[in-house]
Amino acid sequence: MTEPPPADEINRHDPLLHAFHNHLSAIVGFCDLLLREMPEGDPKRTDVLEMHKAGHAAIQLLPQLSSRMR
Repeated sequence: MTEPPPADEINRHDPLLHAFHNHLSAIVGFCDLLLREMPEGDPKRTDVLEMHKAGHAAIQLLPQLSSRMR
């Protein structure tokens, strides 16, 4: 599993983006925990992997969103 980018890469002076980053990081972190505990053959694993991927994708978009908000 890969770590999301640190909040420093997002405009830390924007409390909304910072809070959003924190919420997304929690979602990705919980997905990591679930994936560690789920057996490979669990049918729910695919859904958790999709949530994990979507959370990372959303975090990657935050710097672009920050630059457009300026």
